[in-house]
Formats: sequence, structure tokens, C-alpha cells
Amino acid sequence: MSIIPPVIVVMEKACRNAAKGLVRDFGELEKLQISKKDKNDFVSSADLKASETISYNLNKDRPDFLQIEEESYTEKDLEKLEGDDPVFIFDPLDGTKNFIHGNGYFSISIGLMHRKEIIAGATYNPILNEFFWAHKGSGSWINNQRLRVSNRDKFEGSVFATGIQIKHADILDRCVSQVSHMLKKASIRIMGSAALDLAHVASGKFDGFWVSRLNIWDIAAGIILIKEAGGVCLNIEGKEFNPLKDEVLVASSAAISNQLLKNLQIFT
Repeated sequence: MSIIPPVIVVMEKACRNAAKGLVRDFGELEKLQISKKDKNDFVSSADLKASETISYNLNKDRPDFLQIEEESYTEKDLEKLEGDDPVFIFDPLDGTKNFIHGNGYFSISIGLMHRKEIIAGATYNPILNEFFWAHKGSGSWINNQRLRVSNRDKFEGSVFATGIQIKHADILDRCVSQVSHMLKKASIRIMGSAALDLAHVASGKFDGFWVSRLNIWDIAAGIILIKEAGGVCLNIEGKEFNPLKDEVLVASSAAISNQLLKNLQIFT
């Protein structure tokens, strides 16, 4: 097992402390306060409590690091990402809709960006007690087990994951067309937590993942997880994905990335 970098220890502590409240609330869903943020986009009291817990723990252990998180994000936070200071980017509950429907496919996700590069990340599934983590140069791990992306190089038998957000009406038809096309080639899953989907690409459970217009807190940890597991994160043109600029993320092993890209590019 790799020696766990200190910043990953910090992330794990924040994740596990926040998870205590999430697991408790998951068992008492009828008591949750839920409000609407956007079309088909909701926030619960569980999100807000978890956000406060994560922010407190990260600030306590790394007071000199900046923070960006989903529930308090403003356009001013972009300045943090463009600067040279280390920035924690986190989603306290990725998969809120699953959570409020009693579906255990949700996660806590924390990424660390420094000088515009994601250098560490952690995604925690509290229901299965799966802690995924990666640090630049240290590999990608789940608990004490090393992760590697799938080595499958053909669509036959492959399983890909994706996400469709109906709030983005201008690209909805394109996203649906991509899924419809891909269903003729391979198995497709729409699970509802991009952070977990990316972690499962890193672990080889999914052969790839693509999505359009996700926020950086949804994908920051997943990007470093996949890269450190030997995979690639590309934009729709096939160049390295830039989380500050690119709209479409295509993540997979290098072995199948060209095939995946060619099939998605038909609808761009």
C-alpha cells in the first residue's frame, strides 16, 4: 500500500465526519427539508449540514487553503481557481436526487487544485464505506486497494456511464441522441452521481464516462482518480480536458478512448 499523503488524510477526515450526518439523515428522509435550486435541481438540509462540516474540517486542518463548494458558490470563486493558491473544491452530496429518493448511490467528493492543476482528490460512498482517493504521483486507491482502469479495448461487452441534465435545454437533444446511439453499441448507465461514476471508471467497473456541462466540484476528484489509475480525461476534440474551459468531459482508458470519442463526435 502507498503511504497516504497528509492532505488525503485531511480529506478523509472531512468526508467521514460529514458522512455521519448524511447516513443519519438517509435513515430519516421524511424529516428532511428540501428546496428547489433550479429546474430539476434540489438541495436538502442534509447537503447544507454536510457542507458546513466539510468546510469546518478542511479549514481547521488546512487554514491556508481556499475553498469552493457547491452550496455557496458565486462567480467570484472563479478568481480562486485562476490563482496560485491551493483550493479545495467540494460537493458535500453528489447525487442529491438519489439521496432524497432513498437510493444509496450518492457520494461526498473533494478535489484539490493548485496552480490550475488538480493534484489530489477523494470521493466517499458512505453507504458502502468506499473511500476512493488519488494524489499526483501516488496512484489511485479504494481503501487499501490500488485502482486501475479497464483494459477492454472493444465496445462489445463494455459498460459506459453518462449523465443528462434537463436544465440545459439547449443541449438536451444532443445528449439524448448520444445515449440513443451508444445504446446500439454498448451498455449504458445513468446513475445520478458523476463523482461516483468517475470513481468507478478509475476502478474499472465502468469502461468510460461522458457528460456535458457539469460543475467543477462534480468532477474534480474524479479527474485525478482516473489519471492516477492509468486513464485519460479528454474534451470532445480529443485533447486533454481543461476543467476551467471545456464543456464536455470524456473519461476512459486510453485503450477505448478513440472509439468512444468517434461515436460521441457524431452529434457535436
